[in-house]
Amino acid sequence: MLSNAAQILAENSILKWDPRPEDCRSPVIADLYRYWQQRRGQRRFPARADLDPLAMKAALGNISLIEVQRAPLRFKLRLVGSYQAERLGLDPTGTWLDELPTPEYRQLLIRRLEELVARPMPLLVHNRQLMDDKWYDYEALWLPLAADGDTVDMVMACQVFADGAE
Repeated sequence: MLSNAAQILAENSILKWDPRPEDCRSPVIADLYRYWQQRRGQRRFPARADLDPLAMKAALGNISLIEVQRAPLRFKLRLVGSYQAERLGLDPTGTWLDELPTPEYRQLLIRRLEELVARPMPLLVHNRQLMDDKWYDYEALWLPLAADGDTVDMVMACQVFADGAE
């Protein structure tokens, strides 16, 4: 169950499951999505090991890698891009998502990841919302990764803000 604040955040999100690259408004996100599609080949999902950071150079500061732990289901931030850490005001790399200091945002992220694990496919999110007295207008792409090509064990998320700031 989402808190009232997290519910409002979720309602301000436009979700598109299994989007096409042309659905992305950010060229950085569209290019990352095409790269992810190319790297998965005939498999359902590529593995983390299939991805070359140099090939994703334009998106790197906007990318987070989230490890999926099962039994119990839990998520760990394995990498938080420099632009994301700067926007957050901290670098939560290595932190369990349920330990993040902002309860509403934490709850929304966990819920979104739970949905992605239950319904594994790429997810494109457009958000425009007021949070902590600031407007946030961003696009995010959530991409499942799987060492075996099928069971999601990591999620790569890329978030680009519409204000042009990374």
